[in-house]
Amino acid sequence: MSYGPPHDPYGGQGPGYPPPPGHFHSPYPVPPPKGGAIAALVVSVLLVISCYGVFAAVGLIFSIMAVSEQYDHEKVSRFTRYAWIANGVVIGLLVLFFVGIIVFAVLTS
Repeated sequence: MSYGPPHDPYGGQGPGYPPPPGHFHSPYPVPPPKGGAIAALVVSVLLVISCYGVFAAVGLIFSIMAVSEQYDHEKVSRFTRYAWIANGVVIGLLVLFFVGIIVFAVLTS
């Protein structure tokens, strides 16, 4: 005759017990998410291929640094932010350049 849940000789909890309090911590570090860094890398590569290499190389370097970082979440977010700022500056300069060409063409025609 048995009373209560079966005894586990290895010290584990039976099926009717809730999990222990607190969070499970893995002995291995969790790699940081890199979706934004990969997107910044793709945009930087497209800008470099489009012959805007001197200015787009800054974003490319920062995005490569963000993607290559393995454990430091803060460095990944900082390098990703710098890469997006550099890409935004290059894209903004391109927009201003093309708007300037259009305005010049309209005024001289």
